[in-house]
Amino acid sequence: MSEDTIDVVVIETDPAIVKEAEGQGWVPKEKYRGDEKDWVDAEQFVKRGREILPILRKNNENLIKELNHTKEQLKEFKQTADEFKVFQKENYERKIKDYQNQVISLKESRAQAITDGDGQKVNALDDAIDEAKAGIQDAKDAVKDPVRTDIGVAPDIDPTLQKWLDRNEWFGKDKRITQMTNAIGEVLRTENPNLFGEEFLDRLDEVLKEEFPDRFGAKKRPAANQVESGAGKSGRGSVSTHSYDNLPADAKSACDRYVKQKLMSREEYVADYDWN
Repeated sequence: MSEDTIDVVVIETDPAIVKEAEGQGWVPKEKYRGDEKDWVDAEQFVKRGREILPILRKNNENLIKELNHTKEQLKEFKQTADEFKVFQKENYERKIKDYQNQVISLKESRAQAITDGDGQKVNALDDAIDEAKAGIQDAKDAVKDPVRTDIGVAPDIDPTLQKWLDRNEWFGKDKRITQMTNAIGEVLRTENPNLFGEEFLDRLDEVLKEEFPDRFGAKKRPAANQVESGAGKSGRGSVSTHSYDNLPADAKSACDRYVKQKLMSREEYVADYDWN
């Protein structure tokens, strides 16, 4: 009986392929530590790599682009935030000087009113001096601890609340009245838990008029720089010329950056800008 002899032909893998596979993490079967059925030869390993690597490379490129874009955004935001802090500080320092000048002028007018025996005018000037002094203190406090210390992306504001804020631009600027308003709001919420939205804000306006008639009533007490004192206006030109369109190019650019980062509104910037 004859036996057929079967010759086994062993095909050796190209050494270059093996080297490429090993460079990508491939190991021979005898060194493989994972599930045996997951192992593939060097040629198959390289083939898979060549098919997958372009996809991974493209994904990596996209990730790098996104990372670089995020870094640029953070860099831009930090620069804007730092610039905004300087803008705030300079604005508060200007306010301090304005109030100090008002106090000097008001005191001179008060002395003249006393000489003239005009008691009513003396009382009005006393109130104006107190308001100017309070403004000085508020501005000094703001320089040390600005109202806008949490620099970041502002959350979406309810449209109804935004309208109220647009009507009351003093909110957040005048720290003393802002704190009082917040306290009144807390009391209103406690006493009227079912009062929300526009009705709540309307009631808040009513209470503010009741509590501060000189400021929020139909007839407002003249501001410190409007009392017949010789102080005159703040000396910053006609208000009609104070608009975004009349800002210098660099100021418009700064305003746009602050608005984009939701640090302040365009109207707030125009009001706080040094028009001298």
